[in-house]
Amino acid sequence: MDFFFASDVLNLHPQNAYQFYRAFILQSSQKKAKIYKTYGFTMQGSVSSKDWEVFAAILLNDRANSMGGADLMHYEVKSAVIGGNFEYQYHRHQGLTKLANDQAVDHIFVARNEAYTQIEVWLVPRVKLQTTFDRWLPELQKNYQTADRQRFRRSVTYSFVKTQGILLLNITAGKLAYAPTSIAPMD
Repeated sequence: MDFFFASDVLNLHPQNAYQFYRAFILQSSQKKAKIYKTYGFTMQGSVSSKDWEVFAAILLNDRANSMGGADLMHYEVKSAVIGGNFEYQYHRHQGLTKLANDQAVDHIFVARNEAYTQIEVWLVPRVKLQTTFDRWLPELQKNYQTADRQRFRRSVTYSFVKTQGILLLNITAGKLAYAPTSIAPMD
């Protein structure tokens, strides 16, 4: 039980998160869909990473991390299409610090379909990602030995998230399908 801070139970706020989702993610994307389609655009990327960070903050009762590093005070938030990979980016001048920050927090993965009507929110404890981060460190260091390299990108797979994570919330066909108000930590 190395995560969830020092508490025994993680308290969630699924109804509040769902209300945010309905108003600012689902309804907004549905309004955009017709216009996007008319002009030949897909919905991919029409919901910003900031929207997912706010959604996670509401669900977890956390706040933005104003000090930099992780997205929230206690979590890094990633989003991707269901079945896709969750990308991590490390920039040249703060990459090592960012990787250290990522190792210090738990990670929230939001998987969704292209219409934003299917949403899965997964928590992967930092200890489950440690081997991945340990593998990335020497690769990150080597990447920046070349002067023209500005970014280092790596991904965590959806299958890893599903096998190592805890499902916190599931929205199916735009409706709240699984929404516990608390989760006990994994052993």
